Amino acid sequence: MPRHPDTMIRPNTVLNAARQCLPSPTRPGQCMSRSELADAVNTALDAIYAGRDVTAHYVDFRWVGKLERGEHRWPSEARRAALRQVLGAATDADLDLYSPRRSDGPCIVDDAAEPRPGSWDETIHLLREQWHLLVQNDKMFGPEYALMGVVRQLGAIDELLREVPQALRPSLVRLAAQYAESAAWLNQSLNDHSTGRHWTQQARAWAGQIADPTMTAWATYRSSQQWLTSGHPDRAVGQAEAALRYDQKLSAPMRAALRVQHAHALAATGEHRAAMRLLDDAHRWAADRRPGKPEGEHGSYCTSGYIEVHRGACLRLARRPEEAIMVLDEAIPAIPARHRQDFASALFNKAAAHAAAKQPDLAATTAHHALPIARRARSRRILHQLAQLGAAISVHQQLPEVRAFLDDLKEAT
Repeated sequence: MPRHPDTMIRPNTVLNAARQCLPSPTRPGQCMSRSELADAVNTALDAIYAGRDVTAHYVDFRWVGKLERGEHRWPSEARRAALRQVLGAATDADLDLYSPRRSDGPCIVDDAAEPRPGSWDETIHLLREQWHLLVQNDKMFGPEYALMGVVRQLGAIDELLREVPQALRPSLVRLAAQYAESAAWLNQSLNDHSTGRHWTQQARAWAGQIADPTMTAWATYRSSQQWLTSGHPDRAVGQAEAALRYDQKLSAPMRAALRVQHAHALAATGEHRAAMRLLDDAHRWAADRRPGKPEGEHGSYCTSGYIEVHRGACLRLARRPEEAIMVLDEAIPAIPARHRQDFASALFNKAAAHAAAKQPDLAATTAHHALPIARRARSRRILHQLAQLGAAISVHQQLPEVRAFLDDLKEAT
């Protein structure tokens, strides 16, 4: 029996043409990209449903691509409303949107509906939800606790990859890359750099299997961080530049985070002016200045305060410690309290700037403030950095602030 015409996949040339009629907000003389349309839809969702949490309906360039290829014809009601507003359409039909089951009455297909119990879709959905939970576990209970769950889930995903239907394999591979990158970060927090690099390489391998720009960029970003931490700033710059090749395909907070990392790596090589320009540019994409993904998505931590903390770190690398202290004094209060590792890291940077400014008493006082926060965050990486700072200022043990910090540091480490 021939298929009904409405059930056959055909490109949505109407919607594609509507997008190409809109100018790009960032590239003069060019049309709006799929990523820019996705950003505009997310902004419209917030405006239409003011006061409601609509993050579950946020979209990205991949979703727009599916619409234009005709793979989706009937998004959720909220997404259709946002699309109509952005593209200036009066009705869904004006964008060639319709329910594939419209001949059967009022039933509509909502691509935000819950997956069928026991299905592969449900399995992937639950694994994705578990990833968000583990991100929160890292914030609340520390990387060691979260890592146990991540490793268990990676083992489960590895088994599922052997039997998942081919059509759903890309979704599961992407999730594998996401978990592997999380394992890389958690090991980095635990100061286990070799294991962190292993998981970064695995994340990049999985992302490469499905040519996923988001996970490839993010794993490359993580690689840049690891090279910088291990004292290879030139390699860190190369990896940061490689990640930025995917810039136009990434969410706004990710674009900000990539610029911050590139800036920090450049500052470590002595390219201080270029670093400051990148940090200025990063503010355009800060997570607290644009609608973005829910808490826990890649780059969601990259707020204006986080960017300015890294400006302070770059100023310290430029041997301008007094300026670094001023910037950090303003930036630190803007870091969300739940981001314990970011807060402790910022305090370490301020303490290091005081040490560079030949203020060992203030360095010790600031580091002493960071110590219990780093301990509660269970970040061995920051505790190791504080120990290195303690060794550097130990020649000033006659100062009571230095002596008190070193005594507590000995107990903590």
